[in-house]
Amino acid sequence: MKIFKSTAVMVFIFTVALLVACSKQELEQQVGKITPVETILVTRDDVVRYHQIPTVFIAQNRANLAFQLSGSIEAVMVKIGQKVEKHQELMELYNTQIDPALETNLAQLESIRAQIEQAKRDVASLKELRKNNSTSKNAFERKETDLKDLIAKEKSVQAQIGLALANQSQTFIKAPFSGTVVAIEKQVGEFVAAGQVVMAIYQQDGLEVEINITQSLWKNISLGESIKGIYDDSDVEFRIVELAQTAEAKSHLMKVILQLNKTIDNAIGQQVILNLPQVYDKVYQLPLEVIVDDGINKPYIFSVVNEKAYRNYIRPLFVEDGQVVFQSLDTEIKGAVVTKGQSKISEGMQLQVLP
Repeated sequence: MKIFKSTAVMVFIFTVALLVACSKQELEQQVGKITPVETILVTRDDVVRYHQIPTVFIAQNRANLAFQLSGSIEAVMVKIGQKVEKHQELMELYNTQIDPALETNLAQLESIRAQIEQAKRDVASLKELRKNNSTSKNAFERKETDLKDLIAKEKSVQAQIGLALANQSQTFIKAPFSGTVVAIEKQVGEFVAAGQVVMAIYQQDGLEVEINITQSLWKNISLGESIKGIYDDSDVEFRIVELAQTAEAKSHLMKVILQLNKTIDNAIGQQVILNLPQVYDKVYQLPLEVIVDDGINKPYIFSVVNEKAYRNYIRPLFVEDGQVVFQSLDTEIKGAVVTKGQSKISEGMQLQVLP
C-alpha cells in the first residue's frame, strides 16, 4: 500500500512538472512572436483640393430701370428679348400733375412778359416827364420797382417751367446702353411709384458670376487670379475682378465676382461650375485603410519605430479617391506607416516589416 501511494505521488509530480514546462514553452513562444506587417513611407507636403461651386452667368453691365416720378404707364415701346440701342425710348409714364403745371406756368409767363413790356414803356415815359419835372420822383421810382419785381417773377416762373420740363423728360425711360430687354415688370395702365423697378436691360457680350465663399477658400485666391470652370461640358476661364475684404454680417461669407474671359451667346442665367482651390500646408496623404478608429478614441495610425509599433493620433481633413489627407496631432510622424496588419497590433508590439 505504501509503495502504491509513493508511485501515485511521483506520477502527479511528473504530470504537474510537464504541464508547467509546456506552459512556459508556449509563453516563451508568444513573447518572442513578431507580427508581420506591410508599410509605406510617408512625407509631409502641400495638398491642393478643388471645390466645385455652382453659380449662374449674369451680365457685367445690367440695369434695373425705374421712373423718378409716380404715375401710370402710358406706353411700352419694347418687348422682352428685344435688342435696343443706347438712348432708345423704352417706356412712357403719365403723371397727372406735370402737364397742367407746365401749362399754368407757361400761361403765367406769357402774362408776366406782357406786364414787363408795359412796365418798360411806363418807365420810359416817366423818365421823359421827369426831365421836364412833369411827374414826381416817387412815381418814377415806384414804376422802376414794379419793373424789377416783374423781372424777378419772370425768372421764378421760368425756373418752375424748367423743373416741369425736366419732370416731363423723366416720363420716358431710355436705354442707358445697347443691350437686350430681359424683364418688363409693368404694363400699360398700371400705376408705379417713384423708384419702383419697371424694366431690366442687360448687355450680352460681357458675362460674370457672383459667389459667396468661406474664409478658408477666400484666403487661397487673390485679385486678378484666373479660375477654371466648366460650362456645357467645356472648360472656361474666369478672372477675379472683385474680392471682398470683410465677410457679410449675416452669412459670414466673402463675396467674389469673376469675369468670363470670352464671349458666350445666350448664356445669361445658365449654370456654370467653378473649381476653387484650397491649399493644405504640410499635411500627410495616405490610403484610407491606414486609419484606425474604434469609435471611442481619436483616429490614429501605426508607424514602425525601431521595429516596434508606435501610435500616432491624427486629424483627418478630407477623403478623396481613396486617399485620406490628415494632420498629425503629435510631433512629425517618424518611420514608415503600417498599411496592412493594424488590426492585429497594439502599441509597443514587436513588428516585422515585410519586403
